[in-house]
Amino acid sequence: MFHSSPSVPTVSGAESAEPDDLLAQAQTCIFRHVTGCVARDFGIDTQALSSATRGAPRVALARQVAMYLLHVDFALSFEAVGRMFGRDRTTVSHACRVIEDGRDDIWLDCRLAALELACCGSVQQQRAGLRGAR
Repeated sequence: MFHSSPSVPTVSGAESAEPDDLLAQAQTCIFRHVTGCVARDFGIDTQALSSATRGAPRVALARQVAMYLLHVDFALSFEAVGRMFGRDRTTVSHACRVIEDGRDDIWLDCRLAALELACCGSVQQQRAGLRGAR
């Protein structure tokens, strides 16, 4: 027997949205949130993270950190993260290796741990708030 599937929830007042559209919207929200947290922590403009050029070493490191967080903490693929930053998946893979290797430095490891808490913690709070509103 065939059961009808539940309707797909809408986002921002859209009448109907495809699952792929919802996924893209969710990934965009996560991207904005993570790049905002990283830019604030590094004291740079969020637009500098998506700049077509490499930029200053501090900007390049911040971009690598943001790529790492999006891939590791939010399970976005190298391809998806690369598209968000206007870069190739191999660039994201390299960034993740650089940051993972850098975690041996206690200063960087603590900074990453704080950023992970800031990024993931506020997303979990938002999800809990949405669950509580139902």
